[in-house]
Amino acid sequence: MKRTVGALGILGLVCAVSLPAASAAVLLQDDFSTDKLLKDKATYMEGSNPQTLADPANPLAPFFIPTDQMVTDGVAQERQKGWLSTVSADTTAGSDLNEDDTRTVPELLLFGDPTWTDVAIQARIVSRDQTTGAVSLVLRAAPKTKDTDANTRYELRYQSDVGTLLSSEQRDNIPANDTDTSVTQDGSTVVPISLRILKVVNGKWTQLAQQDAATSKVHIPLINNAGVDHDAHVSVDGDDGTEALTGGYFRFVAKGDQLTGFVSLDGKTWSEAIKATDSEIKAGRVGFMQYDYIPLFDDLLVQDAKDVVP
Repeated sequence: MKRTVGALGILGLVCAVSLPAASAAVLLQDDFSTDKLLKDKATYMEGSNPQTLADPANPLAPFFIPTDQMVTDGVAQERQKGWLSTVSADTTAGSDLNEDDTRTVPELLLFGDPTWTDVAIQARIVSRDQTTGAVSLVLRAAPKTKDTDANTRYELRYQSDVGTLLSSEQRDNIPANDTDTSVTQDGSTVVPISLRILKVVNGKWTQLAQQDAATSKVHIPLINNAGVDHDAHVSVDGDDGTEALTGGYFRFVAKGDQLTGFVSLDGKTWSEAIKATDSEIKAGRVGFMQYDYIPLFDDLLVQDAKDVVP
């Protein structure tokens, strides 16, 4: 893979975006028109996969802002402009427990104050061109300085297809994503989709709640490559590589021991989709996580959760 990234002008972190009016205090907001957040000295970033391991002399940043000059596999990635992008993380699942040079690390971006307790994080998310994988909004994450530091955090996870669990999740008996019956955009193939609330404490995983998309009382955006909410639907057979990306909005809220996930198609009208109760993790940073998926993020908003309402 070859990728070139041109320089971007640096503006303020708080940028004008089209988001719902907020009654709660805004803690952080970014439309990713600049790489200010990524270059902040307090922002933590990690991730490695077979692609990056194969060429350690030319490491790829796990998270980056696309530019006019960026090329992936010889193809200009015009559709990624205006989003926070991630690199390919194929085959990350199943290798995070390896201790040799094949060990991979899910892509994780952490920012914000480690003393934050009751906060809400939301973003618009879409997969660039993957159908299977996982992407999460993160709350109450323990600070990290290196990828071997133990992970502690809550996640609102969008899980797509069956065989994408990390080996550490399999070790801790996180269930396979194999009960949903959601189908691709053309209706021809089942691709199981679920929302999950997960907890990882000192590297040990626990699933707190799961909601399959097909049985949900509210519409969970199908943002995977073959999903109905992925793109502008120029081709009913799925993404042809040129269609405008749309995606969906996801919000993760922590208030005391209440953890709630909300969904929206327009970022204005929100529906509660999943809820769990847990009090083990008290405070921490916020962020994004992904593996095997290549998600894109936009319209980041972090608020004090005290007055956040759907």
